[in-house]
Amino acid sequence: MGSWTLPGLRKKSDGGARAPVPTQTIPAFQLAGERVFVRPPSMEDWPSWALVRGRNRSHLEPFEPEWSDDCLKPEFYRRRLDRQTREWITGRGFAFLIFRKPSADLIGGINVNNVTRGAAQFASVGYWIDEAAQGQGLMREALQLVLSFCFDELHLNRINAASLPHNSRSIGMLRRLGFEEEGFARRYIQIQGDYADHVLFGLLAQDYRKRF
Repeated sequence: MGSWTLPGLRKKSDGGARAPVPTQTIPAFQLAGERVFVRPPSMEDWPSWALVRGRNRSHLEPFEPEWSDDCLKPEFYRRRLDRQTREWITGRGFAFLIFRKPSADLIGGINVNNVTRGAAQFASVGYWIDEAAQGQGLMREALQLVLSFCFDELHLNRINAASLPHNSRSIGMLRRLGFEEEGFARRYIQIQGDYADHVLFGLLAQDYRKRF
């Protein structure tokens, strides 16, 4: 699903996992689907990012770590972007923003976190979307683009995800993408300043390829 051109990655001579070529910036590319495209963030995205996040604050806060007082300020976004850039350069994480086609309106984000290499070859994924864009399959399409990137370009073996037990939309989407429920973790991730229980999901590369 979708198409992309990915500069800044090199393939190992043995055909194994690709690793980012050290640079000082995130590679400029996008993953394109039928109704959305995703790409790494830039500083120019801050106004739209802050607008969408601010408009959705009451919708997003119940599902996220506690928001800081300056979380929508440009200085906060720059620190966030600096961290995401370092993660791209080192291959430890890959942040994407979601844009609707053909308007190119920013509607959400997806983060590939805690990339683990060696014998493991896995990462975890987190995501958010504008409330007005829910229920249209847009997040599913965007996440499928990123999953294809993870399995086909990064050559990861599995992707982990976690959801609050009452977040039926998130759980339903994960299942439609082929994630399997694998466990339950008590007090797993901080949500609004307190640790919360989460349902754990996993998706194997081999199962994803059979499905898509």
